[in-house]
Amino acid sequence: MTDNPTDPQQGAEGAPGAVPPQQPQGQQQPTPPQPPQQPQSQPTPPPAPQQQPPQGYPQQPPHGYPQQPQGGYQQPAYGPPADNSNLQLNLWLSVFFAWLPALIFFLIEKDKVDPATRKAVADNLNFQLIRTIAMVAALLIIWIPILGQLLYIGVAIAGLVIAIMHAVKVPPQVQTGQYATFMVTPSWVK
Repeated sequence: MTDNPTDPQQGAEGAPGAVPPQQPQGQQQPTPPQPPQQPQSQPTPPPAPQQQPPQGYPQQPPHGYPQQPQGGYQQPAYGPPADNSNLQLNLWLSVFFAWLPALIFFLIEKDKVDPATRKAVADNLNFQLIRTIAMVAALLIIWIPILGQLLYIGVAIAGLVIAIMHAVKVPPQVQTGQYATFMVTPSWVK
């Protein structure tokens, strides 16, 4: 064995008094990485003591946390039942413009309103489709003298009168939460 401190065969653990190998001059030993320092923040005050609710009352969740339902399923939240101005507008526009406003309101409001209003909007669309089909059928046989013209006029007047009756009768029923009844209405669109 040699006394050379850079000899790889000699180690610090082997001989007492042996010198560990040194790095050449000009190079520094790498320092181990330091963990990042957390910025100093002010200590948070302890939470205020909560009062216990009286016996028999459910405990409220802390501020900022949502209320959990007490049992069963919770009803989905719909718009307020008292606001049926869009339904009224839909029905009155449908009196004069048939199926087009009924279709527009159905597509816009089908997922935003309560079930009673949704059914009323769908039933209005169904009635307006029946009214349009009846008008087209009467128009096809208008060429029959007298009978064709009377049938066309009768279908037009009956459709107008029934649509006005719906526009007057349905909004109060829906406002009270009832399912409205429409005359001459199949269940095509649900």
